Amino acid sequence: MQNFDLIQRFYFADKPFRGAVVKLQNSFIEALNGHDYPASVNALLGEGLAATALMGIHLKHNARISLQARGNGAVQLLMTEANIQKSQMAEIELPQHGIRAVARIDSEAMQQIPFNLQSSAAENTATTHANHNYLDLLGKGHLAITVEPEEGERYQGIVAADEGSLKLCLESYFNQSEQLPTILLLATNEVCAAGILLQRMPHEDSYGLTPEQKSTGDPVWDNLWQELSTLLATLSDQELMDLPVDEVLYRLFHEHQVKLSEPDPMVFECSCSYQRTAETLKKINALEIETILEEDGEIIMDCEFCSSRYRFSPQDIAQLGLSFEQTRH
Repeated sequence: MQNFDLIQRFYFADKPFRGAVVKLQNSFIEALNGHDYPASVNALLGEGLAATALMGIHLKHNARISLQARGNGAVQLLMTEANIQKSQMAEIELPQHGIRAVARIDSEAMQQIPFNLQSSAAENTATTHANHNYLDLLGKGHLAITVEPEEGERYQGIVAADEGSLKLCLESYFNQSEQLPTILLLATNEVCAAGILLQRMPHEDSYGLTPEQKSTGDPVWDNLWQELSTLLATLSDQELMDLPVDEVLYRLFHEHQVKLSEPDPMVFECSCSYQRTAETLKKINALEIETILEEDGEIIMDCEFCSSRYRFSPQDIAQLGLSFEQTRH
């Protein structure tokens, strides 16, 4: 069975815990194509992509989930997105989830970071769960986690980016903002990114459990949560990235009855299009558009995620219904 570009959920029989494992390779590489980021930024983007997919996989409906980190360091913006598609009963094929990523970098500030902090995760294999010098790259800032369902209201949660790694920041978000005890392990090298999530299930999602079994205050579940957390901490980056999902889970939890879902494919996917770019263009001041057309003869807009280029001639602008005369005073 394919070992990469998939995400797979798992549950513990009759216990209020759940999790998921994600393995990215071609999708990760394609998400970085067209960008020339330092290795340390690639590693952060890999962690972000794995984390975003994991955070969205238990959503009940189709949704786009994004992770956006902003700071005053060398990395001013780090953004990863996952387009989560839930399967329908009438569908035969498994749902396919799309991912994409982008970063904005202060090149001068990046040059001031010592070389060892810019090295890739592959050059530091002796350190398990390396944090890729997260705070050194991002500086002071915050994380925003946004969920945009196809139906329903948009939701956003914000947490300070003041922990030593992306993993710790996201665990803090789940534990404090969502009140869902959560553990994340994230690992990357030059060609792949992987992650595993372990989470205490919210009451309403604890299918098949009695009210007593759902109780988060039950010392039995508290003790088991501690045991599962301790077992998960024994997993190395190399094992997480290299081993098939079923083998990872067997090594960790073979003494517990784990139920594994079918894996869902992960692909690189950009949502940009001529139409969406045109809608963005409509939000720009019409006089600014007129000035650009007078100087360049056309307007060129590039997608930051996939580097696609969209050109708009004066005739195209006219078809969009933009009127320059209305903005003159």
